[in-house]
Amino acid sequence: MSSLYLDHFGLAKPPFQITPDLGFFFSGGRRGDILSALLHVAQHEEGIMTLVAEVGSGKTMLARLVLSRLPSTICTIYLANPSFSRDEILGAIGRELGLTNLPTSTEARLAALHQELLSRHSGGQRVLLVIDEAHAMPPESLEEVRLLSNLETEQHKLLNIMLFGQPELDETLGDRRMRQVRDRVIHRFELTPLTADDVAAYVDHRLRAAGWRGGTLFAPAAMALLIKASGGRARRINLLADKALLAAYALGKPSVQIEQVRVAVSELHDDIAAPSPWQLPRVWAWVAVGVVGMLVLAGVVWTRQTASAPAPVAGFAVASAPVPQWRPSYRRRHLRPRPLPRVWRHPSFPRRLPQRRSQALRRLTRLRLHRRGWWS
Repeated sequence: MSSLYLDHFGLAKPPFQITPDLGFFFSGGRRGDILSALLHVAQHEEGIMTLVAEVGSGKTMLARLVLSRLPSTICTIYLANPSFSRDEILGAIGRELGLTNLPTSTEARLAALHQELLSRHSGGQRVLLVIDEAHAMPPESLEEVRLLSNLETEQHKLLNIMLFGQPELDETLGDRRMRQVRDRVIHRFELTPLTADDVAAYVDHRLRAAGWRGGTLFAPAAMALLIKASGGRARRINLLADKALLAAYALGKPSVQIEQVRVAVSELHDDIAAPSPWQLPRVWAWVAVGVVGMLVLAGVVWTRQTASAPAPVAGFAVASAPVPQWRPSYRRRHLRPRPLPRVWRHPSFPRRLPQRRSQALRRLTRLRLHRRGWWS
C-alpha cells in the first residue's frame, strides 16, 4: 500500500494495508464476540470447529489473533496453505510438531503422530490445529483430518481442529461423502460483511490507529460511495480507502471527497452504477431461462411426434371412426312437470292472471330441463 500521503494527513503508518496487522483489529461487526468464542473453544472444548466467511472478510486476521492470544499450555499448528494431498498433510503436521524423520507409509505416520500427541498430553499440553483456507483442501485431506480427530485418550481428545474457509467449505462438508467429518463439527461461526455503520466505524478506527487526530477525513458522500463499492468486505475497504487517500494527496485536498473515491473505484475496474430498470434480478433471470427451456423442450417433443405420425397413402382415404355423440332420451316421465310449489296453489294466488301463470309454468319447466342438460 502507498505511504506517500502519510505526512500530508499526519499519519504515523499506513492505515489500510491488506496484510493482516493485529494492531488494527476492529472488534465491531461481531468480530470481537467471535474472537472471544474462538478462544473459549480452543481452551475448553474438544472437536472440530469451522468459521466461514467471504473472501477478504478477515478470516486470517481472526486466525492469527487466536494463535497470538492462547496461553503457552496450548501447542498450536498453523497451516496457511492446506492444498496438500492425504500423505502431505500428515507430513506437514508432523513437521510442525517437530517430527523430522517420519515414515513413508500412512499407517506409520499416524502411529508416530499418535505417540507424539500422547506424550504432549501427558505433559499437560493441548494441541490445536488451525487450518486457514480450508475450502481449498481436497476431500481426501479432510478425511485424513477427521482420522486425526479420532486420536484420543479415555477422556480427552488429543487434537482439536479449527477450519477457516470460504462458503465453499460448507459445500464440501455438505457432500454425503463428508458426513463423518460434518458430524464431528461442534461449532460453526459465520463472519458476515460489515454494515454501513460498521464500515464507517472501521475506517475511522484504522485511521485513529494509524495516528489520525483530526475530524472526519472522509466526506459523507465519499463514505457512502465507499460503503456501496466495498460491499462491507474489509479487504475491499482497505484497497478503496488507500487509493482514495492517494488521490486526495495528489490533488492537495485536506479530506477525501466523492471524486477521489470514484477514481479509486475506476482503478479497481468496479462498475457500481445503478442497475438498469430493464435488468432482471438474478432469481427472475433464472426463472426466465427455465421457462424458455421448457418451451424449447415442448417444441422438440411436438416436432418429433409430428414427424413420427404415419403419412396418408396416395389414393386411399383414411377412414375415421365416428365420434359418438350423447343424445338425451326424451321420455314423457322426464318431461312431466313436478307438482308446483305450494305458493302457486294458494287461494290468494291471482286467478285473474292465467296468462302470467302459464308463463311461469313454462319457465319452471324449462329451468328443470336446463338443469338436467336437456335444454340448451
